[in-house]
Amino acid sequence: MSNSKILSSHLKRQAVIYIRQSSPLQVELNIESQKRQYQLTERAQCLGWPSARCVVIDEDLGISGAQSHNRPGYQRLISMIALREVGLVLGLEVSRLARNSLDWYQLLELAAAFDVLIADEDGLYDPHDFNDRLLLGLKGTMSEVELHQIRNRMMRGRLNKAQRGELELTLPIGLERDPLTHTTRLAVDQGVRHRIHRIFDLFRQLRTIRAVLRHLRAEGLDLPFRRIDRIRGVVVGWRAPSYDAIYAVITNPVYAGVYSYGRRRREINPLTQTVHYRKPERDEWMVLIVEHHPGYISQDEFEENQRILANNRNLFPANQGAVRRGHCGRKMRVRYHQSAAYYTCDSAHQHYDAPICNRASAQRVDALVAELVLNVINAGTLQTSLAFDQSLREEAAEIEQGWREKLQRLEYQADLAHRRYEMVDPANRLVAQTLETEWNQRLIEIEEAGKEYEVRRLKQRPLSSTLAEMQQVVEHLRDYWHHGVLTQEDKKELVRCVVERVFLQRHGKVMRAQVSWYGGAISELDVPKYLFSTPHLYYRIRELARTQTDLEIAATLNVEGLRTAKSRLWNQRRVMDFRLSNAIPSGFTKDTELRIPANGYLTSAEAGCQLGVGQSAIQRWYKLGLLSGKHDGGQSLLWIYWNEEVEYRLSGKATPDARMVSVRRLCRQQEKCWEDVVAQAQAEGHQIYRLRRGSKLRFYILPAKPLEVSGEPVAQHL
Repeated sequence: MSNSKILSSHLKRQAVIYIRQSSPLQVELNIESQKRQYQLTERAQCLGWPSARCVVIDEDLGISGAQSHNRPGYQRLISMIALREVGLVLGLEVSRLARNSLDWYQLLELAAAFDVLIADEDGLYDPHDFNDRLLLGLKGTMSEVELHQIRNRMMRGRLNKAQRGELELTLPIGLERDPLTHTTRLAVDQGVRHRIHRIFDLFRQLRTIRAVLRHLRAEGLDLPFRRIDRIRGVVVGWRAPSYDAIYAVITNPVYAGVYSYGRRRREINPLTQTVHYRKPERDEWMVLIVEHHPGYISQDEFEENQRILANNRNLFPANQGAVRRGHCGRKMRVRYHQSAAYYTCDSAHQHYDAPICNRASAQRVDALVAELVLNVINAGTLQTSLAFDQSLREEAAEIEQGWREKLQRLEYQADLAHRRYEMVDPANRLVAQTLETEWNQRLIEIEEAGKEYEVRRLKQRPLSSTLAEMQQVVEHLRDYWHHGVLTQEDKKELVRCVVERVFLQRHGKVMRAQVSWYGGAISELDVPKYLFSTPHLYYRIRELARTQTDLEIAATLNVEGLRTAKSRLWNQRRVMDFRLSNAIPSGFTKDTELRIPANGYLTSAEAGCQLGVGQSAIQRWYKLGLLSGKHDGGQSLLWIYWNEEVEYRLSGKATPDARMVSVRRLCRQQEKCWEDVVAQAQAEGHQIYRLRRGSKLRFYILPAKPLEVSGEPVAQHL
């Protein structure tokens, strides 16, 4: 090989021998490749470089050449070339230097710019020379193709095995692989299996991961995980429950007996040289095999769990979101103004001087929530609670079993530490002291866990009252509540037994309170901003306003013995003021925002529009009995009862009948006015219709019996 390409300027600089192998296994087993690469130092000396100027870079042993950002040796080489310290770069082959075109052509550009030669086992190349540059480019392309073929063969082999469900993937805690049949099965450790079952049972009841986490922490039970032990290898460890651990269990399809491959895609950003993992949609998974192995839940339940989690997210307007505390999701706190308590959400206001998010009077909220609780707790609630008692006992038994398993596991670990300590030579104090310390630590853990277990058992209060005693308390609960028999602490405990949380939100002139009950049910009630009377009166007026006018409501309240906040009798004006102040909707109000639609009544103006007449005609027909309705007190507002039958009779849509008699003809025959004829027909129980005759609408009577004038029947005439 000719050395005419080597100039004195090259020999004055260093010759860098770059050494790399792709994986730690190659470094450990493929020793011959290492020897061949280190022997390149002799080749550099044969080309004219003294040993003092031969630099070996071998920091990249065990690192793949697919990228350059994770290879410190390669970065060092590039820096030396840019500083004009390198005259020759030697590698066993192109694939040792780079496995992708981006890094390879970057190296060629730098070598050409700073007059650096490149050599391998086959020859010496000058990047300035076109033919050498072409040959180096082909070698780089072939190196990249070789890497692609290697990866492609490996990926196709893995995919082919995964499509049969035989590719052994890493299993989550609670599942393991049978060493004999190599099939997936549930964990043989009963403690692990019970804890995974417990997670799914709690999520089935509570429907949020955060609620499951709080429940597990309240029970004081740990969650299993896999850890590496220096002696025993992979073993099961236990730690406090966390949100991420529960989320990993709920969202992993393996627990539903599903075998999947391709749930994560590895992507590399060529600009930032960072690795990202993308989770594709389910239809993009490479392999999905249902009922591949035994699972903790069914496939349908897993799908339902994912739907619940997606609906709990508040990122999208279409989702309901999980039940949260406060207008913005933060927990509200209690503050006081002139000895009056109120709830406020002012976290952002305190930290960032933002406007106060939400506030509400504690007295109004507490009174209405208490009234709702008292309406819920009744004899039927007691019967339901007694029926639910069996499931509560089963849940308590599961918690008891979890604690027994925890104590049994700690006793086994202490016994194991004791046996290790007994097996060591007592003279070897360095080892014996460490094992003795580990044994003592296990004994301390058993003692602390036993004390915590006893404390939890003492806190459990069994139900000692009889069914008759509880029924008597429930029947008089409202009296006990309002007459000081129950203390404030008793009331709080009682409310906490049934109410999980209350979510407050501004809603026009009222506060919308969403009460979340234990068990998943949700109730909504409106908290008025101006409530100067008892909650019972507010809800009574709200109920009556659906079917009665303000005057009728006032009469009903007075009959029931209910008075205003100043102990006065109710009248139409006071009821109207109360409704408007508390934004109570009504079926008889001009306010369109508070009007209850489709309550069966129309104003005289609305009824006139429906029938094509004026309000005066509607009022005249109302007096004659053709229309029914009601007046709203001293106001001139007339409410007409409206349904399909009224519209059919009086709008001209009725079908003519041979028995019908014209009101106009009866007026001529009887020599009476129109009002008298209609009034007489109404009194005798006949039906009045409006029929279209040409371009006009005229009234007709459908007689219940033949009509007579002066003792003779009237001829039927339409």
